[in-house]
Amino acid sequence: MPFKVKISDGNEILVDEGNTILEAALDQGIDFPHGCRSGNCGACKSKKISGDIEMSPYSEFALDEDEEKQNLILACRSVPWSDCEIKILTDEEDEENNNLEIKNLECKVVNLKKVTNDIYVINLSVGNKEVFKFKAGQYAELYIGKCKEKHFSMANSPNADELEFHIKTLDGGEVSSYVKNNLKIGEAIKIKGPYGNAHLREKHKGPIIAVAGGTGLAPILSIIKYSQEIGSKQPINIYYGSQSENELYSIEQFEEMSKINENLKFYPVVIEKPKNKILRRGFVTDAIIEDIKDFDGYKAYLAGPPKMVEVAEEILITKGIRKVDIHSDAFYTPYDEIKEQK
Repeated sequence: MPFKVKISDGNEILVDEGNTILEAALDQGIDFPHGCRSGNCGACKSKKISGDIEMSPYSEFALDEDEEKQNLILACRSVPWSDCEIKILTDEEDEENNNLEIKNLECKVVNLKKVTNDIYVINLSVGNKEVFKFKAGQYAELYIGKCKEKHFSMANSPNADELEFHIKTLDGGEVSSYVKNNLKIGEAIKIKGPYGNAHLREKHKGPIIAVAGGTGLAPILSIIKYSQEIGSKQPINIYYGSQSENELYSIEQFEEMSKINENLKFYPVVIEKPKNKILRRGFVTDAIIEDIKDFDGYKAYLAGPPKMVEVAEEILITKGIRKVDIHSDAFYTPYDEIKEQK
């Protein structure tokens, strides 16, 4: 005997005895959010409003004990034994404080450090961290000197007392020249933000893959730092690609975090032959394909040069990650912007 399951979006489906809510919904043409279909990713997480539902085994990463006590279910593992009502939880509904206020504030440079031949790390004081709230992985507009505003991602955790930005200098770049030749400790920099949708989805309990190139490492660093602070337990694989060994930076931070958290794996990959034999050689996307055979339940965070992000997205989608589970920011240089306009 089939059971009626009412869905909060106004749809109603019939679920045959022993069938899951997700299977029935998809068979009946309902656009139900889902990913792995095997209880590993949490993409089909929903709230039980009423009825008798039994769940088959699932990953603790996808749904924890506290969530189950709040009547949250995984539709892919949920078999109804009576007429029921459920509410689908989207990423946006499942995220607390989703819409943060855009703010303008003036900060002071408290640290300026050259970490590679062309990358500088800048730390800014904000006085009170509650003044500027953002989500790990987001970015802000920076007004440096009298230069035109530019977008840079925060590299620090949202819990940190200072804001950290990674700036790549380019020959002929307005901001590049100023940072390289004029920026001083104590100087005021105006910022506006936060912006960006490629932020950490805290409610996702499945595995994570993060891919970075160049200063795209900044938002990934923010995501990883914060995920460690909130006690995330799922496997996280980080792939950081560059042209040469000399262009790599912040390696020590990731290596230290990897020592503390056995679920965190960090893989720097360089195209040119490295002196350090521990480093992997090749394209970062090739390393991903070589390492991960099953992308079941993954969310992906990508940041870096546009071409790298585009290729990585295409590969991950062909390997089974849904496009809605890929969150990316391409880092355009002035030269990239000129090409896009042509």
